[in-house]
Amino acid sequence: MTFELWQRQHVRRLGALSICGDAADRRVGAERQGGRKPKLSHPGDTLSTRSRRPPASPKTSRRPLDRSDLVAVRPEDDEAMTPLKLLFDTNVFYACVDISPGRQHRDAAQATRLMELVNDHGCEAWLTAATRRDIDRARSPELRRASHLRMRQWKTLEPLTVRQDLIDEAGYQTPMSPNDTVDAHMLAALDTAAVDFLITQDRALRQRAANTDFGDRAMTIQGGIELLERLFDEPVRFPTVRPCRAYELPSSDPIFESLRAGYTRFDDWFDKVRREHRPCLIVEGEAGLDAVAVLKTETDQPHGLRGKVLKICAFKVVAHAEGANRGELLLKSVFDHAQVQSHDQVYLEAFTHHSRLVHLFERFGFSDCGTTTDRGERVFVKNLRPFASDNNLDPLEYHRRFGPPAVLVRDVFISPIQPRWHDALFPEARRQDELFGSPPSGNAILKAYLTKSGIQQVQPGALVAFYRSEDAHAVTAVGVVDGLLRSSDPAAIRRFVGRRTVYTDAQITDQCTGGTSVLAVLFRHDRILREPWTLQQLIGVRALKDAPQTIQRIRAKDALSWIRIQLDAPR
Repeated sequence: MTFELWQRQHVRRLGALSICGDAADRRVGAERQGGRKPKLSHPGDTLSTRSRRPPASPKTSRRPLDRSDLVAVRPEDDEAMTPLKLLFDTNVFYACVDISPGRQHRDAAQATRLMELVNDHGCEAWLTAATRRDIDRARSPELRRASHLRMRQWKTLEPLTVRQDLIDEAGYQTPMSPNDTVDAHMLAALDTAAVDFLITQDRALRQRAANTDFGDRAMTIQGGIELLERLFDEPVRFPTVRPCRAYELPSSDPIFESLRAGYTRFDDWFDKVRREHRPCLIVEGEAGLDAVAVLKTETDQPHGLRGKVLKICAFKVVAHAEGANRGELLLKSVFDHAQVQSHDQVYLEAFTHHSRLVHLFERFGFSDCGTTTDRGERVFVKNLRPFASDNNLDPLEYHRRFGPPAVLVRDVFISPIQPRWHDALFPEARRQDELFGSPPSGNAILKAYLTKSGIQQVQPGALVAFYRSEDAHAVTAVGVVDGLLRSSDPAAIRRFVGRRTVYTDAQITDQCTGGTSVLAVLFRHDRILREPWTLQQLIGVRALKDAPQTIQRIRAKDALSWIRIQLDAPR
């Protein structure tokens, strides 16, 4: 059986899973309407996760998402999903072919797993024409010859023109070095949608991509593995964040090597934090720690900060996991810790040349406070207690600066979600003993969901309340809309949701069957409700008339006032 045939049969078997409203909820609605069963206007509301901005198509100019943007994309052929196209950087190509004489490439095992997934699921592995230039710079003539022979076995893109504003957005300086020129061609392949995702172990290249609108489409080998395992429904063991105390951390773990190299007194400092039993957050990998954060509550109001202050003493993600969403997982747990401990501000000290780390923290509301430490580090601060004057901010910017959790309640929508998708998106809503192995997309801050609803009123900054159907019959989680894409092209949606999707390729294709238009709504997860809003409560405050069957807007002033009270949001 071909994979395509398996896909179609698998989709038919999963067809019922795309309905968010459940029979029990419809019965509730029918009883309230005198026994009449309400009509499902959009029975295909479903959910997915991803990061924030849509990629541009070759016919779409790239610019920041406007507040009123609703990008529409229609495919030429809606009968089948276009094969997933992965672009490999030269360093990943070397790991895949593993032709270095006398030794195995350090990333050979991961690269082999990635290529296994590529081959098993009919994906396409691509190189750029500029990769030849990279190979030509290899010192060894034998390595150059062998690499060129292997490259002939791979698909290679035709030479690309790199637009000047892309070079500017990525932050390249002119004249560009030979290496930067090769890297810019890889970004151009993402820019023109010639490929879906870029696989690279090069931190600098991933940072260049992060400076553009498609940074989340560039990832490490590990990130690529997790993307394909999720898209093609492979058995996978996903990471989670675990709290611990500093004395539990082995000082010999490889994650501390770079910290030790950059700080001569690291071991003395590490002994001190162990003695103080400082709280830590870790993500465990196969060969040690993938990520670690060391925290401390400051009592002397450092750098002129106010209130109860949380210092992030160390925040480290190992190189192979940097493009696999570990940093965002770790940062979300830092916010959870700060919320539980009632901190007013969070800060860290970082050198500006750690641009990827700085970018991550700025994306989630940290800002340079203008202070420099004795070692030359800049101080980045996030306020968790807004002032009254901040209520005039745009709702999305308000949430970015002060959340999660922090919202302004202006436009509110309720969206139904089935339990299986709810568990994938919001694993922290489950009991702690069920959390082992929850996916990084579910634990992430930036997520997305898909709906077949034709609703047009949703705009960035709106609040989305997720109503868990079938069992809870209640709103359990809320998020803030970050961006939108309307498309009937499954490949465009796949690129949009990226490695954060909770759906397989087959399920995404099924959503677009027959050219059906699907709305992808990006959102920032704000919180899990400690006390869910039951259907009876929602009806009582006039937020709903019946159990929701598709996304719908809350208009009643009384309902909006009630929601503000529940979320402790300003009026």
